[in-house]
Amino acid sequence: MSDTADLSIKGESIQSLYGSYLKETFLVNRRYQRKLVWTIEEKRSFLDSIVNGYPVPLVLLAEVKTDAGRKLEIIDGMQRMNAIMSFIDQEFDLHGKYFDLDTMADTKFLKDNGKITQKNDILDRKKCAEIVRYQIPLSVYQESGGSHIDEVFRRLNSGGRHLSKQELRQAGAVSKFASIVRKLASNIRGDSSASDILDLNSMKNISITNRNLDYGISVEDIFWVKNNIITKEALRQSQDEEVIADIVAWVSADKGLRSSSDILNQLYNFNTDGSEETSISNAIEIQIQKVNEDVVISNIQFVFDEIMELVSHSGKTFNSLLFENQQAKISRYFQIVFYALYKLLVEEEKVVADRAALIELLDGAGDRIISLAAGGGNWSAKEKQTQSDALYGVISKCFEKSNANDPARNQWVTRFENILMQSSTEQALYDFKVGMHALSETEAELDKETFSKIIKTLTSMANTFPNSVGYCLLGVADNKSTAERHKAIYGKNYISYSSFHITGIESEADKFHGDIDKYFTKIVQLIKNEPISDRDKDNISRNITTIRYFDKNVVVMKIESDSKPSVYDNKYFVRHGSNVDEVLPQNFGELFARFQS
Repeated sequence: MSDTADLSIKGESIQSLYGSYLKETFLVNRRYQRKLVWTIEEKRSFLDSIVNGYPVPLVLLAEVKTDAGRKLEIIDGMQRMNAIMSFIDQEFDLHGKYFDLDTMADTKFLKDNGKITQKNDILDRKKCAEIVRYQIPLSVYQESGGSHIDEVFRRLNSGGRHLSKQELRQAGAVSKFASIVRKLASNIRGDSSASDILDLNSMKNISITNRNLDYGISVEDIFWVKNNIITKEALRQSQDEEVIADIVAWVSADKGLRSSSDILNQLYNFNTDGSEETSISNAIEIQIQKVNEDVVISNIQFVFDEIMELVSHSGKTFNSLLFENQQAKISRYFQIVFYALYKLLVEEEKVVADRAALIELLDGAGDRIISLAAGGGNWSAKEKQTQSDALYGVISKCFEKSNANDPARNQWVTRFENILMQSSTEQALYDFKVGMHALSETEAELDKETFSKIIKTLTSMANTFPNSVGYCLLGVADNKSTAERHKAIYGKNYISYSSFHITGIESEADKFHGDIDKYFTKIVQLIKNEPISDRDKDNISRNITTIRYFDKNVVVMKIESDSKPSVYDNKYFVRHGSNVDEVLPQNFGELFARFQS
């Protein structure tokens, strides 16, 4: 490493770090820094160390080059950096008092411009000044050759004191298997992002919190915790990824695999030597390559969503559905249910014919049908197969053969939730509208101006980044007051997910167009009349779809970037945050160069 990189160590004040934070200098690579999970108590404890002048661990950064210039990728210290920035940003208090925003020029400017609101009670300014003068020890790793960041991260945490074993397995792993597990785990937790590289500022929007904050994801609402399958602490240790890794390996293998820590190590090629260890991972990689990575993800996601639907309709948690008296550590029971449903839904291409009967059969199945040996450690392939076959035999009568083109396969609960959460970190590529009619007590004509703005916004998304995908969702309120207004007019409740409020478009469609099909047809007709290229008309029309989120219908309009910028009414637009800005003639060269590269 000495031939390819230089290491500099220095102290930098919190005031200086906060200035860099505002400039979005700090990057997070989600291939190894996946979850932001420190509790409020852990953040307070760290800030208390700073207040008392105690030494804190070194923050390790890697200097990387990006299109936006020099950035610093956080290798170790993401939770600590977030704790500092979120305390200054008024997201939590220390001993009942909040950081004084008048302490620094940067925060005073943000306060004076309404970007941050000062909370009370306020911490003594002298104490705040001591905090911002505190020198955080930094080690900046300057990479000059091929990237060693993944290996540095693994070696730094190899003692196991910082990361769980599963986090170490996943850290920097680039196999298709690891990629699938990483994506599925984020999708199901709800902290997925469209890109692997995010700035530290965006990470809080998909952080996993133990309190009801105005941002992020409450750990209580995550599927695994909500259904008492995995504990909050086990989730923090990435046990959900171990379960998903087991599932991916099982459905991808020609022959069933037993479950154990050793098998997981082999699947990730983690701390392994010799041909036996690589043979398992190689075999799984080949099977994934045969099927296609996206297909593996979509099939597994499809079964997960069916389980979510069944649990939702049962009115119970997954744990209480399977057991009369809730049990601890039931992740293996979940896998048995998953394998039985996977065989029916994916391998046999069937659909649920009688949901009520299926729920009735699953009710108490952990007590009556599934019989697993007690204890942890190794879990034999034979027991997996025997128990999933037993459940399959009992519930198969509730299924029937599906149509060749079953539209339900596209109505994925988790995919929709992922789009919502990704908008928190990639705001420029997402837009939400409650509908195409004004929220008025009187009859309201379709607002063609609003629809034209939607299409213009989509073309601006296509121009913002090359090879990008932009979304506009109809049936999602952009704030709670709009959702409440929709409820008052149509008399229908909305569904809340994180900070989003899903109203659906069925009320609007039924009232003004007769039904959803006519509403959908009207949208397609309107696209044809918009002043955009034939290519974009075709692209948007082909990619428009209606998805079902529980009892709500949402229209998803999507655009994919072309090999050249998209035009709207003979003008070019780009999107910065939620704003659509016209590209002036003097900037045409820069716009076209972006696509040529």
